[in-house]
Amino acid sequence: MSKQDRTRIAIVGLFVGLALNVTGWLGNNLVLGSLWTAVEVAPGGAAWRATVWSNVFSLVPDVVYGLAIAWLCVALRPSFERWLSASLASGVLVAATGGITTYFAVANSGFVPWSLALASFVLVAVTKIPLALAAGWILEA
Repeated sequence: MSKQDRTRIAIVGLFVGLALNVTGWLGNNLVLGSLWTAVEVAPGGAAWRATVWSNVFSLVPDVVYGLAIAWLCVALRPSFERWLSASLASGVLVAATGGITTYFAVANSGFVPWSLALASFVLVAVTKIPLALAAGWILEA
């Protein structure tokens, strides 16, 4: 893989990560806002949310997921006949691993109700899979 290919993957991945942050914010605030509002914050949690680190830990994972999606689109491409299949596989892989490890783990730990975890997982899939398809289309061009 050439430096130009790696640069292109990084740029597309950062774009996807930014788009994931925007769609995640919109989904969590506009669609799932009432479910998130109903969650009680543990003692000390409100102080944590007021720090810059809360925002960093909120934004960075989607950038990492975006980079993973772009890289997987390229890495899986030789295994599939069409770029669409490789992109779909990358979106499903990242949505499943990221969504399950994040939302199901916090629900299992009792931090959020299972209904919110499931709704958040659906939001993850609905945003990551189309963005993976867009990444694959851009990288294939």
